[in-house]
Amino acid sequence: MITSDLYGKLSDGREVRRFTIANKKGEYVQILEYGAIIHSIVVLDRNGDLGDVVLGCESGERIEGFGRAGRVIGRVANRIKRGRFTINGVKYKLKCNEGKNFLHGADDDYGKKLWTGRIEGESVVLSYFDNDTVGFKCGVAAQVIYRFDDLSRLTIEYEFTAQGDTVINPTNHAYFDLSGTGDVRDHDLWIGASNRVHKDNEGLPDGGLVPVKGTAADFTYLRCVREAMKYGGDYFGDGPVSYDEFYLLDKQESGKPVADLYSYNVGRGMRTYTDMPAMVLYTDPGTKRETGKNGRELGPYCGICLETGFVPNAVNLPEFDSPVVRQGASLRSTTVYEFYTR
Repeated sequence: MITSDLYGKLSDGREVRRFTIANKKGEYVQILEYGAIIHSIVVLDRNGDLGDVVLGCESGERIEGFGRAGRVIGRVANRIKRGRFTINGVKYKLKCNEGKNFLHGADDDYGKKLWTGRIEGESVVLSYFDNDTVGFKCGVAAQVIYRFDDLSRLTIEYEFTAQGDTVINPTNHAYFDLSGTGDVRDHDLWIGASNRVHKDNEGLPDGGLVPVKGTAADFTYLRCVREAMKYGGDYFGDGPVSYDEFYLLDKQESGKPVADLYSYNVGRGMRTYTDMPAMVLYTDPGTKRETGKNGRELGPYCGICLETGFVPNAVNLPEFDSPVVRQGASLRSTTVYEFYTR
């Protein structure tokens, strides 16, 4: 069953609707028109208790400045080095918003736009047209479809159609906390990736792969995040002990997950499935303090992100799958988060 109501208003007075998709077990997912945000995922634990497993903002009045939300990021998630790339001999220079680099769409970040939502059968469909103000030289018609079923699977389908040759790499920036304790380091994690992408001294992919075996980035077996961090040695360098890692996913058999996140505290788990080639693992180091839903104070390690997509900066790295979409063509991709108890 799908219902909708008024979530709140933006600073300019525009209304934001909230869609609630419920299954037969009493679990539900809530989606906002602003940012096409996954606002809540309320699922059962091993004791049959319901709990919300994603971070989010309590009120519409604060959502525009709230960082830890399950936004759809586009047209290009993560970074493009120096905001520069070339397609068919045409050079592009994008507006940069993270020092010298382009990040998360800059001024056109889809996660900070008001989408148009509708109920279509068993799905919530959100649409947005990107007119481009940052230098892509063409528009993109974006559509994201959410479904939540009786098997506790949240399906996200992206369909982005290019008005010209361009780069498209959307993802969802949900922060998960399966136990609700406020510290995700006690989660166990498996990622089906034998290699991470090599990064330069700015933290951007620059080509090549690095085997993860025997390092703090090795989640080829179900491993406690805290323990992985503890035995990281010099892996984290002088920065915060936190992950912002780009994994090239191993080829999986059809229907097999690419990641598994589990909280032993409550017996709640989440498997991730995708048809995209890469995944970003991010653990929030808590440099920004915020108040989330139900008055919860969000600090260090309050959430963990598993963001599917192309390798960041892949438009400049021919060794990886290309995020270039030709005029009139569409990028179509699917990611599924499947919740279970054990």
